[in-house]
Amino acid sequence: MKTEQKLKVALVVLLIILISLISFGGIFVKQTKFVNNILPDYSWGTDLTGSRIVGISVSTTTNTVIYDKDGNVVEEEGEGTTKKEVPVNPEEALTLENYKESKRIMTERLKRMGVTDYTIRFDETNGKMYFSLPENSQTDSISQYIPIRGEFKVIDSETKEVLLNESHLEKAYWSYNATETGTTIFLVMQFNEEGTGILKNITNTYVSYEENGETKTKKVSFMIDESSLLDTYFDEEISNGMIQLSIGKTSTSGENFSSYAQQAAELAILLDAGSLPLTYTVDENRYVVSDISPNMLFIPIIIAITLIVLGIIFLGIRYRKNGILAGLSYIGYIAIYLLVLRYTNTVITLEGIVGITIAVILNYIFTMYLLHLLKHQDTNSIEEASNSFKEAMLKSLLILVPVIIISVVLCFVKWTAISSFGMTIFWGILISFLYNLVITRSLIVLTTKK
Repeated sequence: MKTEQKLKVALVVLLIILISLISFGGIFVKQTKFVNNILPDYSWGTDLTGSRIVGISVSTTTNTVIYDKDGNVVEEEGEGTTKKEVPVNPEEALTLENYKESKRIMTERLKRMGVTDYTIRFDETNGKMYFSLPENSQTDSISQYIPIRGEFKVIDSETKEVLLNESHLEKAYWSYNATETGTTIFLVMQFNEEGTGILKNITNTYVSYEENGETKTKKVSFMIDESSLLDTYFDEEISNGMIQLSIGKTSTSGENFSSYAQQAAELAILLDAGSLPLTYTVDENRYVVSDISPNMLFIPIIIAITLIVLGIIFLGIRYRKNGILAGLSYIGYIAIYLLVLRYTNTVITLEGIVGITIAVILNYIFTMYLLHLLKHQDTNSIEEASNSFKEAMLKSLLILVPVIIISVVLCFVKWTAISSFGMTIFWGILISFLYNLVITRSLIVLTTKK
């Protein structure tokens, strides 16, 4: 081999080693006081991790409302006032249409939060819902977030008059602004045409002013349900219909950035998905243990690793130099495959593990076939090695095209077990094709004699 070829081979080998170390070991970075792996976690299915059952019911609570002698609602009791317990959900609102709309909005919230492996049981007679959610670090937050009513409005801070509501809101999202002093997280709201006009009037009305030599302010409150996001007045006119609410500011070290960002993202999802037509409460929240314990998976994992190691050793013994390079390339394939599963948030169920196993076996079969061609065709030149590689790729494609088509179809099945199986096979075959085309081919072709 020429020196240039040797350098290229060395670079490819180093790349494979680096990717393997990252995939199997992780990337650890110091964040605040702790060292954390910044690679995303695998998305395990509920059949492997257990699940959280969250029961959500239409609220039967009441609010105490005070009326004056003329029947108007007042805030405090006084002469001639009366009190009445008013249900938070009026009888006329308890309809099948509202139950279904509530289910749709809650499902939309889960979708926008990236929760995929879940099931819903829905009782049409009373609107009761049971959510089976994957158990992870976000489950507590999600289970509290699902039933929030999420009614948005902008009100006069004194008179409580509603000036803007969610019907005027076009979209919401979160953003940030990084400076030398730190990073500020924002909740950004874009209003529709009607809302833009109202907001423009609000920013010209709710301002600071002088009265009898004293500076006063007229304020508005941005509300979600009964919680105030911000009480403010305006220094200048807003004519583009877009407003930014500061959620929090972090230091230059990034402290609390993820917390503020998550809070802003959840508020944006809440506003974008719309408010529930009814008020719900969580009346059940329990963890269901998986039937498959970690100890049950330990032995199969050890067996799988042992078989992979033996398979790579076999390649080295039978095919010598090409076998060693192909074995190294095979390790790199598994490493990249696992990274892709992490970054695509592919849900890995028991069926998904079967799909991963099939994909890894298919790539090994391709490797064996390629090495067989190289050995029996006596490839001593780059051109001959390239031709052998093309032949192996073409024959593999003819066999795998139907498998790819079936896996794509399975990806769109709503049953998580089946979609996980399809998704893992799809990514496995796609990565195998691209990886072998770039990395394995480079190693084999560059190490030929001529």
